[in-house]
Amino acid sequence: MNLVIIGLGTAGYAAAMEAAKRGAHLTVIEKRDFETFSPCGLPYVVDGSIPSFEDLKHSIRLRNTEKLLSHSVESIDIQKKTVRTRDCKKGDYKTVPYDKLIIATGAIPVIPPIKGARELLGKGTFVVSGIGDTSELKKKAEVSKSCVVIGAGAIGLETACTLHNKGLQVTVVEMLPQVFPQAIDEDMALDVKNHLEDSGIPVVVNARVESVTQDGGVVVTADREYTADFAMIAAGVRANFALAEKAGITIGKWGIKVNPKMETSAQDVYACGDCIETYSYVNGEPWMMQLATSALQMGQVAATNVMGGNASYQGCLNTFASELGGKEIASCGFTENQAARFGYDVAVGEGAGRVTADYYPGEETVKVKLIVDKKDHRLLGGQAFGVGAFWRVNVISLAVKAHMTVDEFSTMELAYTPPLSTSHDVLLKACDFVLRRL
Repeated sequence: MNLVIIGLGTAGYAAAMEAAKRGAHLTVIEKRDFETFSPCGLPYVVDGSIPSFEDLKHSIRLRNTEKLLSHSVESIDIQKKTVRTRDCKKGDYKTVPYDKLIIATGAIPVIPPIKGARELLGKGTFVVSGIGDTSELKKKAEVSKSCVVIGAGAIGLETACTLHNKGLQVTVVEMLPQVFPQAIDEDMALDVKNHLEDSGIPVVVNARVESVTQDGGVVVTADREYTADFAMIAAGVRANFALAEKAGITIGKWGIKVNPKMETSAQDVYACGDCIETYSYVNGEPWMMQLATSALQMGQVAATNVMGGNASYQGCLNTFASELGGKEIASCGFTENQAARFGYDVAVGEGAGRVTADYYPGEETVKVKLIVDKKDHRLLGGQAFGVGAFWRVNVISLAVKAHMTVDEFSTMELAYTPPLSTSHDVLLKACDFVLRRL
C-alpha cells in the first residue's frame, strides 16, 4: 500500500510512526526543510530556557519511507488519487500517486484585521508560529526594550513572560473581557491577570486593537496608544484546510470534517490534527482542539484505520496547561459558560488553600474549580490555578473521561505528605462545596 502523508507536525509524525510500524510504504511531504519540531517549546527559546531552536527539531527514521522535504502540496485529485507537489527550492513539480492519503496540514496563525498589522509582519509586528518567525522575533527582542503583545491566549501570555524574563517591558492587550477566553472562566482569569500584573506585566482587557503603525518602533492603538519597539500578534490559530477545501473535501465549522475514524468525505482520504474539526467527549457536539496530546491520538487513529485496523477517536476534553511566572493554569472539559451554552444546569464548587501542610514551611497556594451537571451530578470540567494546578486538572480530566459523578469523585484517595500536600486537598474541598449545591 502506498500511503501519502501531507504534513509532519505532531499528527503527521504520529501517523507516520504508526503506519510504518504496520508495514506501509510511505511518502511524507513537508514544506519545511527539516522534518518535525516541537512548536510548544518556541516561547522558551526566546528567553534561553531552551538554548536553541535546533533543540526543538526532530528526525524520524522509518522503513520504506520517502521524505519530500521543502516540498509544498499544490493540489489533491481525489478522483485520480494523486497529489501534485512543488519543490520549494528548485521549482520542479511532481505528481505522487496514493492508495490512501492522510492530511495533517496543521494550523496557521490568525492575523486579525488590524490596520497595518500584516504589512508590518517581520518588521514591526511578529508572530510565534514556526522556527523561522519566532527566530525573527527573538532577534528583534535582543535589540529591544519594550513590546506590546496583542492577544492573551497561551502563546501570547507564555511569550509575554519569556520576553519579560529577558528584561523587556511588556504590555498585553486583549480585546475580550478576560485572559484565556476559551479555556477558563472569568473568575479564574482574574486570578491569572492579577498574578501577571504582580509579576510586572500589565494586562489590558476589553481593548480592541484598531491599528499598528511604525514610528521608530510601533504605536498600537487600542483603548489608548501604546508605544513599544515592536508588537507580537498572538490572536490564535485556525485550521489550515485550504488544500482539502480546494479538493472538494467537506469542511465543518472549524476545520476538515471527519468521523471518529478520521475519515473525510473523500474515499481513502483521512485527516488529523489541528486542521480538523473534532467533537467534544462530554456531549459529542462539534468542537475544536488544537493541542499536541490530541494530535498524537488522532494521528495514531488515522494510521491504524488506513492500515486495516479499527480505531476510533473518542472526542476531546481540551485538557490544557500553561506555566506563567512560576504558577500554573490548567483546565479540561467545559467551562461554566460553555456548559451553560450547551444547555446544562450547572453547580460550581471552588476550593483554595495551601499546597503543603499548615505546619510545614511555605506559602504556595492553589485554587480549583469544578463544573458539575445538576441533573446527574456528572463532572463536566474543571480548572485550577497555582502551584500543582497541572496535576490536579489531570486528575479531573481522568474523572471526566470516566463519566464520574462528583459524588464518586469526592471519595478519591490522594497521596499525602506535608512537603507536597495537605491531608484534605483543595480538590476535595472543591467537591465539598459543589456537593452542598446539589
